[in-house]
Amino acid sequence: MKRSLFLLIILAILALSACKASSTPTANAQLREITFNLTYIPNVQFAPFYVAIEKGYFAEEGLHVTLNYGNEADLIALVGSGNQQFMVASGEQVLMARAQGLPVVAVFPWYKDYPVGVVSLKDKNIQTPQDLKGKVIGLPGLYGANYIGFEALANYAGLSDADYTLSSIGFTQVEALVSQTVDAAVIYLPNEPSQLRAMGYEINVIAVSDYLDLVGNVLVTNEETIANDPDLVRSVVRAFYRGVKAAAENPEEAYAICAKYVENLTEADQAVQQAVLAESIKLWETDPLPGSQQERWENMQQVLLQLGLMSQPIDVQGAYSDAFLP
Repeated sequence: MKRSLFLLIILAILALSACKASSTPTANAQLREITFNLTYIPNVQFAPFYVAIEKGYFAEEGLHVTLNYGNEADLIALVGSGNQQFMVASGEQVLMARAQGLPVVAVFPWYKDYPVGVVSLKDKNIQTPQDLKGKVIGLPGLYGANYIGFEALANYAGLSDADYTLSSIGFTQVEALVSQTVDAAVIYLPNEPSQLRAMGYEINVIAVSDYLDLVGNVLVTNEETIANDPDLVRSVVRAFYRGVKAAAENPEEAYAICAKYVENLTEADQAVQQAVLAESIKLWETDPLPGSQQERWENMQQVLLQLGLMSQPIDVQGAYSDAFLP
């Protein structure tokens, strides 16, 4: 009898334990899982995402975010086909994808300025786009925002392909400039100029945005997600925008948060990486206004048509939406 009573007590305790475990799931189990696809690799330039995660902005929207890094062209194909829902992409990638029938849509203009430029050592005396004539110009390759930004700048200056020499140097712009392998290099504005200045070099920087108003980096989803789950899009934009504002207003805190996501950041040159973050913040849109994007999307399409990267124009109003701006 005592044995049976003991077994009943044990079973009751186990049952109560099981009920307690099932009624208190982990925090992540209560949140909706989403993946954010980022181009490049973990970097301080993605600080708004890291800040929004760490400060709980996504969690407050009921979301648990996983970050994925990869090739921009591959990721936009995944988002356009509906296999993924969210990513960061440059404006030209959105337009080219839509021209190929991929229904991607920009829902937040993260960058107010196009982030590409041309840098040279000061003694080269390259100060304007016209000064690039006759020069050897290094760039990662004949693809992506670097290539498109440079060609747009050259076209603005009235230069043709015969007026300069392009050299594919990969992502070795700093080394190529210092070694005099090239006269100038096409760069991402926050990166290489910060490195060169830290090394003590005097430089000239020609920013594409000083001459052309083009679409920079944007938050992207697809038409299916907008149609079927607009509240999700609204939540994602709202949380991300809070991350942008928080990072821009407190870069020191944002930098400290980045160390949790960017490998070896604490061992890196702190001054350079903090400068990269500061220069990135200058490019961000911290006060997006509805109705302010049309012209830059039309400008970007015109560049792509001139380069032959699009065969015919599309309705650019389908490429972006102001409906989810906070």
